[in-house]
Amino acid sequence: MQLPRDPSNIAHALVAAFPARLAGDVQSVLAVMPEARLAPMMPFEVEVQGETVAIPSRIYNEEPGVGLERPLSGTHQVILHCLYSRHSDGRVRQRHLEQIVASGEP
Repeated sequence: MQLPRDPSNIAHALVAAFPARLAGDVQSVLAVMPEARLAPMMPFEVEVQGETVAIPSRIYNEEPGVGLERPLSGTHQVILHCLYSRHSDGRVRQRHLEQIVASGEP
């Protein structure tokens, strides 16, 4: 099942994948991500440091160009990697997961 294609719903679904304290940071990352060709797939809930987040099963955004990813802060880069660890392409997921594992962030 997919979430509705409304861009505000897509952004809300992706912001909900992170603790509330990171909402502004997630919005900053979403601003550099290309528009999704499909809505994210239905999320699953996980508890992160005592807060429930709803992580989409898959996202369908193309990766941002190399030049767009560089100006992101460390936190923003980790958020970007987390989002793309849910990508529909397994090679994209693997590339970004390798960066998350190296980060040490919850």
